[in-house]
Amino acid sequence: MYLPTRLQRGLAEYLRVFRLFSPNVRSVMVYAVFEGLVFGVFQLIFNFYVLSLGGYDNSFIGNLVSASSFASLLVAVPAAFVAGKFPARSILIVSGIVSALSLFGVVVLPYRAALIALNILSGLAVSFRQVALFPFLMSNTGEGERQYVFSFQFGLGLVAQFAGNMLGGSLPLWLGGLILVEATSAAAYQMAIGSMSFVALAAVIPLLFIQRNVAKGQETPPLPWRKLPKYAGQIAKLLASPFAIGLGAGLMVPFMNIYFRNVYNKSDATIGLVVGVSVLGMGIAQFIAPPMAKSIGKINTVMLTQGLSIPFLILLGVGGYIVPAGLGSREIWFAVAAFAFFMRLSLMNLSGPVYQTFILERVEREAMALTTSLFGMSFTIGWFISPSISGWLQDTYAPFGFVPVFTITSITYVVGTFLLWLFFRNAEKAVPPDVGTSDGALAGAK
Repeated sequence: MYLPTRLQRGLAEYLRVFRLFSPNVRSVMVYAVFEGLVFGVFQLIFNFYVLSLGGYDNSFIGNLVSASSFASLLVAVPAAFVAGKFPARSILIVSGIVSALSLFGVVVLPYRAALIALNILSGLAVSFRQVALFPFLMSNTGEGERQYVFSFQFGLGLVAQFAGNMLGGSLPLWLGGLILVEATSAAAYQMAIGSMSFVALAAVIPLLFIQRNVAKGQETPPLPWRKLPKYAGQIAKLLASPFAIGLGAGLMVPFMNIYFRNVYNKSDATIGLVVGVSVLGMGIAQFIAPPMAKSIGKINTVMLTQGLSIPFLILLGVGGYIVPAGLGSREIWFAVAAFAFFMRLSLMNLSGPVYQTFILERVEREAMALTTSLFGMSFTIGWFISPSISGWLQDTYAPFGFVPVFTITSITYVVGTFLLWLFFRNAEKAVPPDVGTSDGALAGAK
């Protein structure tokens, strides 16, 4: 009777907290569903689409990821300045439209320079969206529901991403069949990505319902340039771990679909199933995160889940040596890799919104936009540097190119988790500054 009782209490708590969500927050939740669906399809098939065009290799794919990350880095601080000047609603709408246009662009302009430029454009949109979104959520939540809002928003997006991954595995087959082309042809991938550009445009609609009337004193203030040295040391500690994690993630994450195809010789549909189920597990994990953080603390949740993910990361990479060397069954090791991928993804990402909340609760309101921008920047640096290196490693050391990729990633994850312990193991004994609203939710925010 104990477990069902705990489950019932947990569901009751979620329902209680959900009622505190403001209309603005609920609009963002709907937006997250659309955005997650689009990203799930795009994440699965974009690399395959680029390779199907001919003349491009894994190194070029790494360069595309780096181009997007470079754009995010370039506008990180300017985006924080813009967030202090314009309503979050406007920034989110414009960035959503730009994302849709960049998706459509990669379909109609499949040329080297255009693909790089469009990935840069996409990176700009992502950077502005993130800088506007998280301070917006902070301003529209109180302490009681804040962690639930951050995790719920991320979790809903991931569940939708699962649907996108599943859809992405079959969409080229269905749409390619309409024009009598192979599912792995460039034309089939173009139709699939093109259809998602219209879904991305539809994602903007719920953002139009965000209320712009802001309670006095709750809007995001302009960037306090003269006070930046005041926050430098604190922010540097908060961002050290994401920087290390980003270095490793940029080596591995953008290439997981290629890893499953090249090492285990799996179809798009099978890869979509593996990635989709894993993303669904990660989404479900987000709903575990708030009560877990409440029970053992935010930083303990982050350290525990990140640390537990590392053995599964190592196990995931073992097949990259075993299978090409002919030392084990491809099917058995594929099953092992799929399970390890599921566990690593769920554990490593469970704590993402928890750490985001932890960070923003430890800076004053006037530094939120800047901190959010630098948080994205610290992680994005790795995604700017690492993908090109990873693509080169894969092409140079084929068929064992993924072995150094997973090895380096494991090391960076260990370092990132250690930095959390070093800087914040006693952090939650101190009371964080009051950065939320007192009554739970505002009627409107920028």
